[in-house]
Amino acid sequence: MKTVKLVKAYCVALMVVAPFLILSCSEDNPNTPSVPDELINHYDLWVSVGEGAGSTRAKTRLVKGVENLEKEQNIDFKGTGVDVSSQLFIASIEKDGFYYQVPKSKDRIGKYRIANGKIETIKEVKFKNNTLKDRRYSHTWIDENTVVLFGADGKYQQILWIKLDAQNMKILEEGTLDIAKPSGKYKKLSTSGLAGFRKQDGKILYSYLYKTKGKIHREDHFLVAFINPKTMKIEKTIKEIRAEFMAGTAWGELLQHKTFFANNGDYYIACNSVLPNATSHTQQQGAIVRIKAGTMEFDQSYLGFQHQGKIVTVDYMRNNKALLYIQDPKKTGSDWNTSKNNPFNCYYATLDLATDELKEIKLPYSQGVTSQRSVVVNDKAYIGINPEKEQPSIYIYDINTEKLTKGLTIQEGISFDRIVKLNK
Repeated sequence: MKTVKLVKAYCVALMVVAPFLILSCSEDNPNTPSVPDELINHYDLWVSVGEGAGSTRAKTRLVKGVENLEKEQNIDFKGTGVDVSSQLFIASIEKDGFYYQVPKSKDRIGKYRIANGKIETIKEVKFKNNTLKDRRYSHTWIDENTVVLFGADGKYQQILWIKLDAQNMKILEEGTLDIAKPSGKYKKLSTSGLAGFRKQDGKILYSYLYKTKGKIHREDHFLVAFINPKTMKIEKTIKEIRAEFMAGTAWGELLQHKTFFANNGDYYIACNSVLPNATSHTQQQGAIVRIKAGTMEFDQSYLGFQHQGKIVTVDYMRNNKALLYIQDPKKTGSDWNTSKNNPFNCYYATLDLATDELKEIKLPYSQGVTSQRSVVVNDKAYIGINPEKEQPSIYIYDINTEKLTKGLTIQEGISFDRIVKLNK
């Protein structure tokens, strides 16, 4: 995909689809319909077209559901994709066929589904005391129906939290984390941080950061708080100094996967640090840190990804291996610039968490660092690429055999940005 252009065909497609966006339930309707199996395509493909394509600033965003990523067929968005541009962001929580997010109306959180060629608003609830910024919050599910949201206040001086009943879309509780406000050289808190729920002992692990000021600001640590979800009290806070910050500080994991629990309960956090000779804050070097199952300390014996490159996304596969999407201009023979020519400077690789062996998955290099085109399902990883000289495509990586086969392709002329697995 050499360039992304908005052509007349897409203009027609948007005109056709836009009138079918509907509201199915009012804010006062407490009923939350289940999603019939026939309305759930197994995956949603998110793409962007025209100005800002491939970034969070994309002006035109289309979503299309497909049942199978492995079919050798070409997906055409002309007249068939749902235009979500005016209502929803690509940064969203998804569970059991529903999307949850602070929509473009911004004063609420809503529950939505995209099916039958339209957006259906299941229910929206306006914020009470705590107001989260669109796209700038983190989340973790503490049971099947309850999600806890975290985000900084308007001046980034404290971290707000909201406990939400996602089944009935009711705010159950809200408050402020008991952490110190920024002081001295630290001017503000990270926008959202990262949140994970450890089922083993019922603790929320919330990662956050105190930030200094400057175009290229360098940090010296980040923190993880262990929170009791019943009381929302912090039981312990630990510091990590081997990396400057978590790989996700602004959007949580609304779009990209930055953390994972391994099969044994160990918790891994992808991190980055600004390169010594960086001319932009986004020029970074990756690392992975670990908190072992049942502990409340960073594992000082482990520092993963002793390799070149910035970690963009991480997905746990199995067999103690992770799938990484890495930005590395040196390897790809490109540059860091993402504001002008958006170079093809990213690649996929597997990382052995025990040995730190990194194996590149031989695919064309991709563009796009605000994307999540990989999803792991049982013994397979589905990997989407946004290449320069061929159509965007999805490849199937067999985790056990390491065999790679080609699945769906997407017509040239659009940016392939996200795969969402909808069903359980």
